[in-house]
Amino acid sequence: MIVDYATATDPGMVRTSNQDSLYADGKVFIIADGMGGHAGGDVASKLAVEALSEALAGGTSPEEAVSAANQRVFEAASREPALEGMGTTVTMAVVDDSSTSVEILNIGDSRAYLLSGGELSRVTSDHTFVQELVDAGSITEEQASTHRARHVLTRVLGIGTHVEADSYLVPVRDRDRLLLCSDGLVNEIPEKQIAELLAAGDLSTAAASLVDAANAAGGNDNTTVIVIQFSIAAQGIPVPPTGRIELTRTAIAPARPEPRALPHFSGQIPVPIPTQLVERSILTHPVVRLIGFLILLSVLLSAVILAVSIYVNHSFFVGVSRHQVTIYQGRVGGILWFKPHAVDYTGVRLDQLTQGLRDQILHGVVEPSLPKAKAFVHNIESQAKAAKVAAIPASFLVATA
Repeated sequence: MIVDYATATDPGMVRTSNQDSLYADGKVFIIADGMGGHAGGDVASKLAVEALSEALAGGTSPEEAVSAANQRVFEAASREPALEGMGTTVTMAVVDDSSTSVEILNIGDSRAYLLSGGELSRVTSDHTFVQELVDAGSITEEQASTHRARHVLTRVLGIGTHVEADSYLVPVRDRDRLLLCSDGLVNEIPEKQIAELLAAGDLSTAAASLVDAANAAGGNDNTTVIVIQFSIAAQGIPVPPTGRIELTRTAIAPARPEPRALPHFSGQIPVPIPTQLVERSILTHPVVRLIGFLILLSVLLSAVILAVSIYVNHSFFVGVSRHQVTIYQGRVGGILWFKPHAVDYTGVRLDQLTQGLRDQILHGVVEPSLPKAKAFVHNIESQAKAAKVAAIPASFLVATA
């Protein structure tokens, strides 16, 4: 089996750093999405990718490699107080040249998709609080996509001394494409669009298009993708039987684009030709055109600045200041020179909250209005009090980067 691949990664339109890490060598493919603060997430994902690739190169099984990576991240966090609580998601594909199946392992909410016969199927299942609600029938997939706790993870590599990865053995056919991606992709664009972009063009084009689409849709998180294509028929390896490959998720067929109507031109020219069509207008003079361009540019810049100002002044998020939960006006990380500023020091201490809530708030919880932000703070304060009374372990929930 011959394997071709392409990768792409981008910090997105909001984040100032990229906490995703990737590895690809033609046989092993890994994506890790770190969490645990500005430094912690970056360190966790890099350590995990390094440990996994080294262990697999040394001949260990994928499951043993996951244990080694978990231990390395956990020990690094234990040694450095600044890295306490860091962890990472991991989605990994291991290819055997002599087989027509690929082993896929995942921890967290980075995903793997298979495009086979024009149909996109999700291979992995997210380890998130809302996915558990979906699996239990409490909410629908549509409700999960907008749920406030959709980023809260229930399984992460590096948080404890032991972690278990889900493992899938996925049969592949000639020309099938496998996609590994961080949640920065799936949180921005729907699976139908993912299928269309994954199927279009060569591998490099598909990878770049997926990242570009995530950024165009908002780019609120880092986005990393690995696109893998398999060539089987020419290698003398028995090809899997035809028919649909059944996976754990419903397959989604990419929709055919509607034909685009071309603009209509009559081809007729008025007779006699009006003077303004043949005389050189003063607006075509280079100096006049330059002045007009500069005026138009200044108007556009002013409009953009005004729009950004309005957008920022109507944005709020819950963050941290001096170890206490604080409501800010503005966007997380700021936009241009519009930096967020505190509007309410709530008095709720960060150490009163569970680990999962602390991680969420350290990354900034965006709310559409000040009353909504205050309601969120009131809610987490109530949860913290309830958790204290019930003696619920704070490590039950953790949040993504």
